[in-house]
Amino acid sequence: MSSVNIRYFVHDLSDAAVKRRVEMFTDAGADVALVGFVRDRRFVPEFSSATVLAQTHNARFLHRMLTVLAQSMKLLVRRDTVFEADMIIARNLEMLVLARVVQMRAGRQIPLIYECLDVHRLMLGTGLAPRLLRALERRLSRSCAGLITSSSAYVNSYFQTIAKITLPVILIENKVFGVPTTTRCQPPAEAPPWIIAWNGAIRCAKSLRILDELTSSANGSIRVVIRGRVSHDQIPDFDEIVGRSAWIAYKGPYQYPEGLDEIYDGVHFSWTIDFFLEGQNSALALANRIYESGRAGVVPIAQRTVETGRYYDALGIGIVLNDVSPERIHAALKDLTAADYIVLRDRCKALPPQTWTITRDESRRVLAQLLTATGLTDKLLG
Repeated sequence: MSSVNIRYFVHDLSDAAVKRRVEMFTDAGADVALVGFVRDRRFVPEFSSATVLAQTHNARFLHRMLTVLAQSMKLLVRRDTVFEADMIIARNLEMLVLARVVQMRAGRQIPLIYECLDVHRLMLGTGLAPRLLRALERRLSRSCAGLITSSSAYVNSYFQTIAKITLPVILIENKVFGVPTTTRCQPPAEAPPWIIAWNGAIRCAKSLRILDELTSSANGSIRVVIRGRVSHDQIPDFDEIVGRSAWIAYKGPYQYPEGLDEIYDGVHFSWTIDFFLEGQNSALALANRIYESGRAGVVPIAQRTVETGRYYDALGIGIVLNDVSPERIHAALKDLTAADYIVLRDRCKALPPQTWTITRDESRRVLAQLLTATGLTDKLLG
């Protein structure tokens, strides 16, 4: 396979998931150049060669779309953004708008791939704005050669049914990349107390309230350790709730992937329940924490009625509940013995490492799928 030059248009250059995707494509043999926005100026993009267009903001979708349109006007007069590109990948709808403008300006036909890893709540509504956005997405998708997504539920429950988009699908699960498949993580030698890890993007206010009530009612027999970047715009009282709790500790952000062993070491369970955009995106997503905690052999606590729960049920692991109220979770844990836990843990550890991690072979397979979808099969033979 000869080198392929990818221009990757992203919504947030400082997103750890962007770093993972770039490294994955690079490991497969591609050359990747980034173009995009930043959400928080405090977090400087790690890619010195990235083209930074402007700053945007979380939870302000329409503002981001307007910012993208403004930038597209500037890029209309430039061709150098994709001068050497063999392929363009646009991460999220707003970046697809920008990438399509650049594609038209390039003066030659450059294959375009749409990457969509979350379905924004506006895309699922019934009002005028959601219908217009879906029409825009559908119109732009006609210029795309393929669709990258992370969960088959997105394809079945949104793209094929609501959005009416039927592109070739390249499924890239949110697996761990960049660390060994083995881990040094170990649960505490004795229990209770049972320790639950809630790691990653901390943006679910309902989860925090459930965990607060759960740990309070357990009176120290269940504890929670939180690590990750907190979205205070979604959980404005996060500091207050954690500060007054004797059984919940927040230990700050962590480095990905270097910090994965540390954040899952010394815990029994992983909180994989998410009510952010409840009944919408959270019902369809398979989040990073599923794979990160799976690699560590940590037992998940999950909700059966969403895609995450169905994923764990298919694997035959975890504490998967229909009712995820504090009372029901407490009931599931309070009579659990150390021997019971070892059985649960060993089921997780018995799964093949490829369940949770991306190998170089898988990276190459994904790149080969992209090359096939875009008609760049000569790169496969090179």
